[in-house]
Amino acid sequence: MKLKKTIALAAAAFCLALMHMAGNAASAKPFKFSVIAGQWARIDGSYTLRVEDVTSEGAVNVRYFNPGEIHVAQNQISTQEGRIKLFVKLQDKGYPGCTYTLFYYPEQDVLAGAYFQAAVGQTYEVIFVRKEVR
Repeated sequence: MKLKKTIALAAAAFCLALMHMAGNAASAKPFKFSVIAGQWARIDGSYTLRVEDVTSEGAVNVRYFNPGEIHVAQNQISTQEGRIKLFVKLQDKGYPGCTYTLFYYPEQDVLAGAYFQAAVGQTYEVIFVRKEVR
């Protein structure tokens, strides 16, 4: 339990540092949406995002696993303040309208942002790292 708290605190600190750097992102060059295609693992559990079929117009297909597949009701890719933004809404048993609002940080090659746990009405800071595909 103590290890989980330590990991959660470290993740929160990392998120805060990334969000602080976002202030400088407005002047950054725009990125191609396809840069976020791939498999992403959340650092605090067995949660996985698969970002597929990304187009330059902003269409995207997102799949979510924990560890089995959870239904993704909505996903959207856009930009905000010079960063790529990925929004994912889950709608499944145990995931009644839970959402991820994630930003891509190319400096670290991570997706970081907020997870809204709808069942309890709480928001958590989260980080996903790119998984190596074998």
